[in-house]
Amino acid sequence: TVKMFLISLIVAVLVQILLGPQIMKMNGMVPAGQAIPMQQPQPVAQPQPAAEPANQAPQPIPAPDYRGITAKKARSLASAQGIVIIEDEQREAPDKRPGEILEQLPPPGTMLTTREIRVIVAKGKDDVRIPSVLGKSLEEATKELEELGFEVPEAIPQDSNKTPGTVLDQDPKPNSRMATGSDVKLTIASLPMLEVPKVTGKYLRSAKTLLQEAGLETGKVRRVEHAEHGEGYVLRQEPAAGDKVPFGTEVTLTVVAPN
Repeated sequence: TVKMFLISLIVAVLVQILLGPQIMKMNGMVPAGQAIPMQQPQPVAQPQPAAEPANQAPQPIPAPDYRGITAKKARSLASAQGIVIIEDEQREAPDKRPGEILEQLPPPGTMLTTREIRVIVAKGKDDVRIPSVLGKSLEEATKELEELGFEVPEAIPQDSNKTPGTVLDQDPKPNSRMATGSDVKLTIASLPMLEVPKVTGKYLRSAKTLLQEAGLETGKVRRVEHAEHGEGYVLRQEPAAGDKVPFGTEVTLTVVAPN
């Protein structure tokens, strides 16, 4: 019995010597005399500074010079720069066009901290005769009417065989009387859109006649050889039949060449 006890004691000591460090490591224990390994600290994310809010205020710009033009035209020009024209006062100015800007505040060249310009305009007349501008070009008619203090909105195009841009109608009619600053609407001639007739399958002489009757012109004639059709037979056309084109457009034809 004593012998068995001694053998068990020796085995226990050997197990402790050989396997003790591994068991302690598995249990999170460090044997005496060994250094405890240090873990590297994880970097801490630094808070980023908040982005500064965008400045929504418009950048100062120099005030344009609107003197000498009408308030309506000034508003059209100013809108492109985000500037608002405010009409403060009308003043008698017999030598100026009605609605023409006489003064502005801030003056031209001043840096605008706000996008507003206040203006004083020439006072219009209450009763002015509207002249006839029929038959004149749009440019001539517009100039004449604006010099009298009337406004001319965008012209209305109408198909016509007359020279494009010629005034065909005006509203109000000639010799009417209206206050300055009123609109005078103009209708002007524009090239009519015509339908191209089908001339393929015709012979050249007939094709030319059809195009002329339709208000179109015969353009370049290309000739190619063809075994099945006779000389002058129209094989192709450009623009194609049914296309809409302006008055006087040339139509190119491809026809059969002479044998």
